[in-house]
Parts: sequence; structure tokens; C-alpha cells
Amino acid sequence: MKDSKIVFFGPVGAGKTTAIKSLCGTTALSTDVQASDSTQRAKRKTTVAMDYALFEEAGRRIHLYGTPGQERFRFMWELIATELAHDSSGHILLLDNARNHPRQDLEFYLSNFLEHYQNKPLIIAVTGSDLVHTPTQADYAGWLTELNIKAPVFFIDARNPEDVHFLIDEIVQPPHPVTSGSDKITVQEEVQHTEQIIRQAKLNKRFTSELMQDIEQLPAVNGVALINGQGKTEYSSLTTPQLKELKHFTQNITPLLDKVDDFDGIDTITLDTEADGYFSVLIADHRLLGVHCTDQITMLMLKQEINNLMQWSRYTPA
Repeated sequence: MKDSKIVFFGPVGAGKTTAIKSLCGTTALSTDVQASDSTQRAKRKTTVAMDYALFEEAGRRIHLYGTPGQERFRFMWELIATELAHDSSGHILLLDNARNHPRQDLEFYLSNFLEHYQNKPLIIAVTGSDLVHTPTQADYAGWLTELNIKAPVFFIDARNPEDVHFLIDEIVQPPHPVTSGSDKITVQEEVQHTEQIIRQAKLNKRFTSELMQDIEQLPAVNGVALINGQGKTEYSSLTTPQLKELKHFTQNITPLLDKVDDFDGIDTITLDTEADGYFSVLIADHRLLGVHCTDQITMLMLKQEINNLMQWSRYTPA
């Protein structure tokens, strides 16, 4: 019988390493190292290459691969997807309900991994529901419907080997009709769900004063400025020349901010400056956040740092 391969992927802290270790114990290999960036707010260690274990049971052999969650290790995503597990039997997206924007995680990791795993079984496994009760299974199912993706959604405890074993069985057993939990989503529920997303998007302002203060503390960040759709500066720690340069660069963008539909995504633009460094411009909440950085930090690293701050911190709306 041919060995099976299953890939666990998803954001930092969702439980990929924990899931593999809970099922395979000390035989599981990991590349966890001490977290040195803002990830340490959520966990002491983080995976930098991959997790691996061989699960053997009743004559079957299943190779389990766990990808690193941070985007700066994207090269490992591609290595696992195109080389080590290109012939995978299926894949499991682990999400953490306790992160601030689970839908954003869902869309980001699906968009980055499904190109490698098309036509392979997919399971969405959600951890942390004992800590944060929303989003619900119905919420996730509604989001998948909007994305036109068929996949079952299960709420699990990655520390429980029985839960992980169940996910493995779901991948290697023959497919069955896709449902999420025991309930089907009605048209009326989908409409209500969409309305809820729109209402919540208006409430969940992501560019808070706390976030900007923490971004200012990141290495190689010189200052930030928040500008609204009328071109008014709501907050700035930039020097006067830096703020003037930022406004000059973005003068054609700010009038469009109030006209752009804003749900969960954050658009990012990079602008080189006449002096040393660059501006990273983030757009959300119908506002523009400009972050001035030195060349000592790459755009990818900065994006990861800001994403970590927004996902594990004090920015969850009351």
C-alpha cells in the first residue's frame, strides 16, 4: 500500500506543531526556535522550517508535514508543496479562533496554498473555540460558501490525539458529502451572515492608537501617520518633511478611501523616499496608515510584524 502524505498549514499559533506531536509523541520532529519578533506575544517558540512525523497504524503509513506559519518562511511552503508532499493525500488548514481576524487568515492561507493542492481533500480545523466562541462553525461555513470552496469545518483541540486522529481519518477515508457540523446553512442564514460581516467590519477598526504606538516600537520604524479620506491627519509621529512627503505620494489615493468597499483585507503599498528608507502604506477602515522605515527591515518582515501585532494583542474590539 502506498504511503499517504498530509500537510498541516495555517497561521502561527494555530496548533500545527501541537497537533502532530499530540498524535505521534516524541517521534515527531520539529524546528521550533525561540521567537525573536512580535510572535513571542502569542508563543515562546515558532516553527522556522517544518514539522514532520510518520504515523503508523493498522498497516498504514501516513507522513505528516507541518508548515511554518509566518509568511517570511514562504520558501518552505513551496518546498513542501512542490517537492516533499507534492503527491499529498490531502491537507488540513488549522485556524485559531482566538486570533483577531480568523476570516483574514482563512482567505490568506487558502489563496497561498490551494494553488499547490488543487483537487485534493481539504479540511478546515479550528482551535481555540473554548477560549473565543465566535466565529461559529456556521460563520466559517458561510465564508467558505462565499469563496466557493467546499470543505468540512471541525472545531478541535490540537492537544487531543483523538481529535487529530479524526482529522487524519477524514482525509484518508473515501469522501462523503460536505457539511459543517450537523447543520446546513440556509439562504436566509447566509444573508444574515453577510449583513453581520458588513456590520462587524464597520465596528472593528484596526488602525487603533494602541496599534500605532506598538508599530512605532518596532525596530527600524521611524514613525507613523494616519490619514483619512479627506486628507486630514488624524495622528502622526513623523517629522514634518516625512509627513509632507507621505501626503504628496498619496494625494491621489486619499480621495478614494471612502469609496472603497472594506471588509477584512488590508491593502499594502510600498513607496520609496528621496532620503533613506521607504514608506509602507496600509489601507483599511477607509483610512491610510503610513509607516516610515529604514532599509534595515524588509517589506516582508515589516508586514509580518504588523500582522502579528494585529492578530495577538490588545486590539480586539470590546
